[in-house]
Amino acid sequence: MTQQLIPFLFALAGGALGALLGHLWARKGVTAIQAETTRVSTELLRSEARIREQVRIITRMQGEQATVAGVIRQLPDVVRELNRSDLESQAIPSLLFSMTQDIFQPEQILLYLVRNPGDEEEPADQLYLRHHRGLGDPAAVRRVRVGEGKIGWVAENKVEMLVEDWLNQTRTEGRSVPENHPALRLDMIGPLVHYGDAGAVLLGVLCVGLPHSTSRPRDEKRLLQLITGLGSIALMNAKRVDELRAKANHDGLTGLLNKRHFMEELGNLIHKAELENQPLGIFIFDIDHFKKYNDTNGHLQGDDLLKTMAKVVKRNLKGGDLASRYGGEEFLVAMPHTDKNGAMAAARRIQEAIASHPFPQADKQPLGKVTISGGVAAFPVDGTDSGDLIRGADRSLYDAKRGGRNRVLPYRGVEIGDTSAGERHEVAASATDPASDR
Repeated sequence: MTQQLIPFLFALAGGALGALLGHLWARKGVTAIQAETTRVSTELLRSEARIREQVRIITRMQGEQATVAGVIRQLPDVVRELNRSDLESQAIPSLLFSMTQDIFQPEQILLYLVRNPGDEEEPADQLYLRHHRGLGDPAAVRRVRVGEGKIGWVAENKVEMLVEDWLNQTRTEGRSVPENHPALRLDMIGPLVHYGDAGAVLLGVLCVGLPHSTSRPRDEKRLLQLITGLGSIALMNAKRVDELRAKANHDGLTGLLNKRHFMEELGNLIHKAELENQPLGIFIFDIDHFKKYNDTNGHLQGDDLLKTMAKVVKRNLKGGDLASRYGGEEFLVAMPHTDKNGAMAAARRIQEAIASHPFPQADKQPLGKVTISGGVAAFPVDGTDSGDLIRGADRSLYDAKRGGRNRVLPYRGVEIGDTSAGERHEVAASATDPASDR
C-alpha cells in the first residue's frame, strides 16, 4: 500500500505542474517559464526524496511491528516449552535458535555453554560450542577461553554487546577487544546468566551474526536480552531436573548407577540387543576380603575404597557401558554389543586395573593387595533376561571365590549330568550371608 502512494503523488504533482506552466505561459513568457520550471523541478525532487524517506520509515516501522507481533504471538508457546519440567537440556538450543531466527533473521547463530557438571575432562574456564547454525567447519572455534576475544569478554563481564558497542572503548575499559575467529560473525553477543544466592553464574553465550538489515528491530538489545534470559531460565531448570534425576538414579557414595535404575537400563539394553540381534555382556564382581579391610582400617577407609574403585571401573569402560553399585561391595557392569569373549577381556582388564591400583593399606589384605573376584555371562547364550544373566554371572563369581579369589570366570551353564551344579548352588547360597567374609 505504501509503495503505491509514490506513483499517485507524482501523477498529482505532474498535473499541477502542467497547469502552472500553462498559466505562466499566458502571463510571463518563455524565460520566466524556464526559471519557474527549474524551481518547481527542484522542489519535486526534494519532495520525492522526502516521500521515499517517509516510505522507508513506514516500511521499517511495519517490519518492527511485524517482528514485535511475531514475538508476542510466539512468546507464550516458547515460555511454556522452556518451562516444562521434563524438558531435556538438549532441546533448549533448538528452541532458542528458532526464536532468534524469527526475530533477527540472521545468517549465523552460535551457542557456547560452560562445561557439563561432573565432566572433569573439560577445563572449567572454557566455553564449548554446543549448537550452531550457518557455520561451516566448527573445528577451530569449538572452545573459547573465558576472557578470550569478544566472546570471552562478554562471558567474563556478563554484558550484552552489539557490533557498534565495540567502537566505544569506554565500554571495554579503554582496550580494543580482538575478534575470536574470521569465520565468526559477532554482530550481537549476549551472556546467559543465572542470578541466584551465589550471585551471577555464567551458563553460556549466544552469538548472532549478520542479522537482516531491513528487519532489525529498534530495541534489538532488549530482544536479545529476552532470548538469553529465557535461555538462562530453561538451562537452570533443566540442570536442576538433571541433578534431581541423577540423585535418584545414582549411588550416593560411588556415583555409579544404583541397583534400581541399573535394572531398568539393563532391561532396555536387553530388549534393544534382541531387536538388533546383538550380544550383550554382563560382569558381576565383589571385593575380596572386604570385611577384613573394614575391620582393619575402619568403615570410613572402606567407603573411600569403594569410591576409588568406582573411579577405576569407570576409567576402564568403553562408551555405552553401564556400571552399578549392585549392593554393599558388589558391582555390576553391562556391556552392549559385546559377546562373551569380549566381556571376559573387559572384565580381566578391570580386574588387573584394580589389583595394580595403590589402594591405602592394600598390603594388609590376605593377598597383599586389594583384589576382586567376578563372573561373566552373555546374552543370548547364557540367558535372555536380566534375571538369568545375573544368576549365571553370580554363580561364576562364587566359583572364582572358591577357586582362590582374584580371578574372573565365564559362566559355563548347566550341562546334563553335571553333578557339580548342586554344589555350586550351595556355595552361592552360603556366600550370600552378609556376615561372611567375601
